[in-house]
Formats: sequence, C-alpha cells, structure tokens
Amino acid sequence: MVTLTLDEEFRQVVERRRAANTAFVNGDARPLKEMASHRDDVTILGAFGGFEHGWTEVGPRYDWAASRFNGGTFTAEIVATHVTPEMAYSVAIERSDVRFTGSDEPAQQVLRVTEIFRREDGTWKLMHRHADPLVTKQTP
Repeated sequence: MVTLTLDEEFRQVVERRRAANTAFVNGDARPLKEMASHRDDVTILGAFGGFEHGWTEVGPRYDWAASRFNGGTFTAEIVATHVTPEMAYSVAIERSDVRFTGSDEPAQQVLRVTEIFRREDGTWKLMHRHADPLVTKQTP
C-alpha cells in the first residue's frame, strides 16, 4: 500500500473538487454534496450572495445553485493551499464558461474562492466555502 504525504493526499482532494465543480456547472450538485461536511457547523458564503449555516441549509442551497446552471466548463488556478493533519484550506480563482438556466447565451463566471476542509472519520470534508466575483483589484 502506498502512503501519501498530507500534501499529496490534499492534492487529490483538490482534483476531486475540480471534477465536482465541473459537474456543478452542469447542474449536478451530487459530487460536491458528497465532499461536503453534513454537520451543523458547515457554512457557505456562495457566489449568489447571502450565507447558509448547517447542513439543513447548505445542502439545499447547493442543489438550488447547481440548478441555476445548464452546462459549462470549469478551471481553477490554485493560489495557495495549506495542510495540517486535521484541517486544510485552498485559495483559488475559479473560471467557468457557463449557460445559466433560462438563457441560451454563454456567460463567463470568475470567482475568488476560499475553501476550508477538515478530517471527518478519516476523510477530507468541505466545511466552509466562500466565493465571490471580486477578482479585479481596485487601486487606492
């Protein structure tokens, strides 16, 4: 059996997130929901605004947000990651070329994203996601 370092193991989690996000922009929240914590302290500050707290709010919000998409592609530029034995985070710029439900016109969505993961029963679970469109830096 091959033993992975924490960084190698977390890189695999990041790759699974890419696949889950591709499914998400194609209307399928299931892979993302499988990676998410289902505990009462899970949170999301999603790109559609507002926030949700606890799995009873976060789970349905993921379903609703995925239903807003009707096909697309996804890429992510990882800006930073940090991994400890119990928690990890990633910071990324996510880019998607999508079709929103009800529109035939393609749209580009660019988000800055921070995600926090923790180990739950030996598996990395997404416990917090913050995504917003504030990618362009404003000068003072």
